[in-house]
Amino acid sequence: MTLKKSSGLALASATAALALFPLTAFAASSTPVLMASTKLASAGQSVTYTVEDPSATASTEYQFWVETPAGQWMVSQNYSASNHLTLNNVKAGTYEVVAYALNQSEVQARDWSMAMPTTPDSLYVNASVSLNVTSTTSSSGSVTATVTVNAVNIGNAVYQLWWKTPTGNWHASGNYQSSNTFTLPLTENGSYQFVAFAKPPAAVSSYVGALASSAKTISVSAPAAMVMLSPAVSSLHTSSGGLDPVMVTVLNAKGEQVMNFNGSVTVTDTEGLLMNASGKPVSSITVPIQNGMGQVQVMAGSTAGTDQLMASGLTAATGSETAQSVTYQPTWVTMRDYGGNISQLNTIAPVASTVDSTNGDQNPYGLTFDSFKGSSTAPNPYYGDLLVSNFSNKAGSNGDGTTIEAINPTTGAVKTFASTADGPVALAVSPKGPLWIANFGSNGTNGNDEVLAPNGTTFKNGGSIITNSNLDGPWGQVFVQNATYPAFLVTNALNGTIDAMYGFAPPNFNTDTKFLEIGSGLAHSGTTANNVQGPQGMVYDPTTHMVYVTDTADNSIRAFYWNGPNTPNQGQGQLIYQGGALNAPVGITLDPLNGDLLVVNQGNNNLVEIDLNNGNAFVAGQKVLDNTPVNPTTGAGSALFGVYAMDNNGQLNVFFTDDNTNTLDVLK
Repeated sequence: MTLKKSSGLALASATAALALFPLTAFAASSTPVLMASTKLASAGQSVTYTVEDPSATASTEYQFWVETPAGQWMVSQNYSASNHLTLNNVKAGTYEVVAYALNQSEVQARDWSMAMPTTPDSLYVNASVSLNVTSTTSSSGSVTATVTVNAVNIGNAVYQLWWKTPTGNWHASGNYQSSNTFTLPLTENGSYQFVAFAKPPAAVSSYVGALASSAKTISVSAPAAMVMLSPAVSSLHTSSGGLDPVMVTVLNAKGEQVMNFNGSVTVTDTEGLLMNASGKPVSSITVPIQNGMGQVQVMAGSTAGTDQLMASGLTAATGSETAQSVTYQPTWVTMRDYGGNISQLNTIAPVASTVDSTNGDQNPYGLTFDSFKGSSTAPNPYYGDLLVSNFSNKAGSNGDGTTIEAINPTTGAVKTFASTADGPVALAVSPKGPLWIANFGSNGTNGNDEVLAPNGTTFKNGGSIITNSNLDGPWGQVFVQNATYPAFLVTNALNGTIDAMYGFAPPNFNTDTKFLEIGSGLAHSGTTANNVQGPQGMVYDPTTHMVYVTDTADNSIRAFYWNGPNTPNQGQGQLIYQGGALNAPVGITLDPLNGDLLVVNQGNNNLVEIDLNNGNAFVAGQKVLDNTPVNPTTGAGSALFGVYAMDNNGQLNVFFTDDNTNTLDVLK
């Protein structure tokens, strides 16, 4: 029996009766499936088909229909118990194969309407699909791609095109079409990938039934036509040590960033305040451009005025392109006389020794202010003192210190507040009085959080020591206000996470405290108290309700928030500032006069003032707090860790710990 194919209708006619039955009769769980030994074959090859039938019984029989390359449908194997069909000596072109399953009694009754069909399977013999892509650019800069698809040995082929944009999104041309030419606009710069599909009209309209071409990639690059300079703040305070990062952006004629432009450009300024790689001021810098962007930093000048920045000499690397004419947009940075608050401070004075008088503990780290007044009947004897943790013992073994010192910031009087800590790093005082201590210990794995009563004593029955699997090298700590769920946040320097501790109440902090991870993936390295790097200092800003966290491992400051038990894990948080003046930043506090962040660096013993500037943070000032050089390899000479700023009758006082001298000092 043969049927002459007409526009692919023969197969549709042969199976039209199936549409009369409910779809549930052909549910995937009971439908037979046709499996081929290959989809691509060479002329003369044999190809075997097998019906996999989950509903088969001993009386099930199968019939195979084949459409030949000439377009004829024929019964290649009539109903029998065999579920196999072999096509021998196949010819160049395309075949469509479909099988029907029917019970023997239904075959004998010639009840063809009960036949269960397989999905047609396409066989391609000596067939191939290829494509050619050309692009044209109009005078306005718009780019159009023309794709031509060539199908070999696929009769009456229909075509579909897929392409991936530079941003990684795949798009399709729509339904299969008879035309083998596609035209589409390319609106993004970067690499486009194209794949074409071709098939006979009767084949299944998916990648299963069609034959695909190899992928072809073209790169679209609108030529660079403009260089724009964009300062973060456009103004600096004179003699403050401040820096203004200026973004250098390469644009096309439409004003869009050329994302795949690589090369360099020269930036000059009128005042010679561009910072070179050595941190020195120069008047000209060659700025590398990667992916259409670069950066240069302007240093604060010593006199008031305006510094004009200009770009020139845009040079393209191999694979990038510039327009015949490139426009360069200048910009300006103003130098103002009034400096940042720390630039007005010129005196550093020791307040007191931090060495514990009872056991010789040393190496001051954590620093906080005891803000708990107590009550009229039970006043807090340490109210108004600065509390300092000693990280090392008398022998200088890091992580083996046990003492907390209470120091009067005015008189310098010192008392031992507690001696039960275990490698204490960060300190934070609860509004209700208890002191929370992040104990790193000697190697972090035995670290814990310790809670002491306002008078420095422990809570009964082990209630002071909080241990939890979430604590992994506790290093930074801060209290966060919340009307329903106040919390202490802790950084874990050994795994780069931040946890919130909440739900606590005296005296059973050890059993009541709950943990929730709200930050993860922060940069960290090292495994012991001698080499650990990672998230460290923390400060809470009640104005923005954000917690700012320093990280020595990548020289960054990041922001996190706490909204109670439903607070999500914020990953690495919001990046506030990175690199530049930050060099192993550790302690962090708020300037009470203007809200700036004050950060101390372990890498160069500097105090850095960061103006948040509504999301465009910049360095507002820098001060050297200890002139000892710091060895960049061993860290020898590094002095700073803890910092706390106070408003002293309208004057800024910045207190800091110096472990080169084992003192609490003040910048004022």
